[in-house]
Amino acid sequence: MILSKQTIEKLIKEKKIKINPFDPNYLGAISIDLHLDATALNPDNSKEVHLADFHLTGDEFYLASTLEFIELPSNIVARVVARSSVARLGVLVTFDADILPPNYAGKPVLTLKNLSRKPVLLKPGLAVAQIMFEQVDQEIEGYKSRYDHKKIEESKLCEEMNEESGIKNQEYEQNS
Repeated sequence: MILSKQTIEKLIKEKKIKINPFDPNYLGAISIDLHLDATALNPDNSKEVHLADFHLTGDEFYLASTLEFIELPSNIVARVVARSSVARLGVLVTFDADILPPNYAGKPVLTLKNLSRKPVLLKPGLAVAQIMFEQVDQEIEGYKSRYDHKKIEESKLCEEMNEESGIKNQEYEQNS
């Protein structure tokens, strides 16, 4: 069940859901607006850029985090979705891990990609996404992640694939 504005407000007041910074003006009927933090990372070249008056050009891809730090209790899951006004500009804001599991604590990572032909101005504090909350039918034990969730990080999948490949190559060489 998706939580309403009233329930979200109650859980924030009870400190069961923690959002820092939190501004009640960004609370909608079933979600809270999330804003861009100050930097983004280009995973193709590992370069970090500052988002002050940054233009995301066509077909560019960056990882960025939200300004907001989110902490969830053991019985709430959250979903990060793009704001429709950003999507109408041709910008994908999240197309990967958009679900924050129970016990999550960190700054959600946004995957920014411009699908349009014209550059789109991004800057810190711009409301680009929203977070929705759902109740889980029972409490979930601690969440473990290979990512820090306090900073922007590139995918660790390549490392894992290389490690697995190395193991398989060693097994192949031993059996040859």
